[in-house]
Amino acid sequence: MSFQLQNISLMMGAKTLLSNVDLTLNPGELLAVLGPNGAGKSSLLKIMAGEYRHHSGAMDINKQRFENYDAKERAKILAVLPQTSSLAFPFSVFEVVMLGRLPHSSGARRDREIVFAALAQTDVSHLANALYPTLSGGEKQRVQLARVLCQIWESSKEGKSYLLLDEPTSALDLSHQHHTLALAKDMAEKGVAVLSILHDVNLAAQYADKILMLEEGRAIAYGNVEEILTAPRISSLYGIEVAVIDHPKGSHPLVVTL
Repeated sequence: MSFQLQNISLMMGAKTLLSNVDLTLNPGELLAVLGPNGAGKSSLLKIMAGEYRHHSGAMDINKQRFENYDAKERAKILAVLPQTSSLAFPFSVFEVVMLGRLPHSSGARRDREIVFAALAQTDVSHLANALYPTLSGGEKQRVQLARVLCQIWESSKEGKSYLLLDEPTSALDLSHQHHTLALAKDMAEKGVAVLSILHDVNLAAQYADKILMLEEGRAIAYGNVEEILTAPRISSLYGIEVAVIDHPKGSHPLVVTL
């Protein structure tokens, strides 16, 4: 079981957004996608989510062509958390999270159990009855994370589900940044394949199993954290001088600017 991309390229007019990107997203792994603004990170995620279809190359999920899944069946194994989610209607938080259960036919009682479990996991149980439009940006992001967890709740136990996160920590405070990525890491350890776009190199170093670096639409590095996060590579990618040292309390590397 895996999510495989082969020679994925994307053009927008005369501009190349992605060029011949190969990628394998495996259950049990958290893959962090790094790169400067405009590197193609969000374009890659939107292709994997099925939002962009005018690309070349091939995608397979669990040994079946991406396009051969109908929308409902794909939604049961592939969940996507965008950077922002607009909702003007006065839905409660509970109702928003319940939307993640739409592809399923598990019954109202079981759906409620899953929703409340997901609310607890994302630390928003206390907001269940609040109106979604009244929430802060960070609270909305955590509610949307609960929604996508509900979407793949069953398949996450079977090692055949995929979670795509587009900058999931961008609106969160420091505590909830780590809470969110620790949750993503825990899901990966339980068999979910997780891809997360991140801007913070040190969050990637702490939580990722593998890293994909993109630059101008090209995959320039892909592999284990220690192999990819080297000072010359990071400095070249972001145009800033850094050093990579041993973390004083953890086993992962620490990136510091000079």
